[in-house]
Amino acid sequence: MGLFDRSASKLQGRTALLFTADPGDALLDAARLYDPDVRAWRGRLIFQNGILLFGPVAVTPKLEQQAELPAGMAVAYYTGAAGHTEGGDRGHEAKVFDGDRLVRGLADRLGGTVEYAGAPPDLALVTSIYSEQPVAPDEVIEVLRPYGGNFRVEDETENSYSLSGAGTRFYVAYWSPKLYRVPDAPPAVGAMRSQRLHHWDLHAGHGRKHVPRELVQSVGEATLALASRSAGVALDVLGFPVTGTGDLLTG
Repeated sequence: MGLFDRSASKLQGRTALLFTADPGDALLDAARLYDPDVRAWRGRLIFQNGILLFGPVAVTPKLEQQAELPAGMAVAYYTGAAGHTEGGDRGHEAKVFDGDRLVRGLADRLGGTVEYAGAPPDLALVTSIYSEQPVAPDEVIEVLRPYGGNFRVEDETENSYSLSGAGTRFYVAYWSPKLYRVPDAPPAVGAMRSQRLHHWDLHAGHGRKHVPRELVQSVGEATLALASRSAGVALDVLGFPVTGTGDLLTG
């Protein structure tokens, strides 16, 4: 069986990232936002969390037909999962989910099209902050108050808590460094990924595509404010850095 047949089989069974023209070096540049230490090796990109991105594969008319791809595509990439990741392993399903989010983020930034192997991931408007520095719950509340309202601490344990309250615009979950696992950490946190980090999530309580623009603005500004206060790294639900509220308006 020819190479083109093997490519069709892989594209049919994997989530694929498609382009009408070869993105060239822009793909690697965008991949480095997701993982500053991504490695290119033998026709694939290797990410620290076990995701593999194979390609580019030239989309011929025969390949388009066999793999049932949308018309007009010139280049394809497809996802895979490494068998083992540094710092411990993760389940295959977790890697597939992360691969789908990676490809969605690359498509958003590069104008690509995603063909999912299964159902598209159901993504909420969630942002995350990872930091080496602790911030007391009362300080977090003060930082977030201008953007989300009058929070109160709930469900507090030794290593976690949540922030919510009547009329607040979003809610917050926190996990202490004792609950941090390197294999689960997003590569975009960079060099501090190997350290035990503080982790906050801000949840809007809505699907990513159905959030009012004003709420996106509030969550984005709150995320950046908490990242500034904690000297941390802010990420979107896809695992890409948040540097402005506009980063949350794609997808």
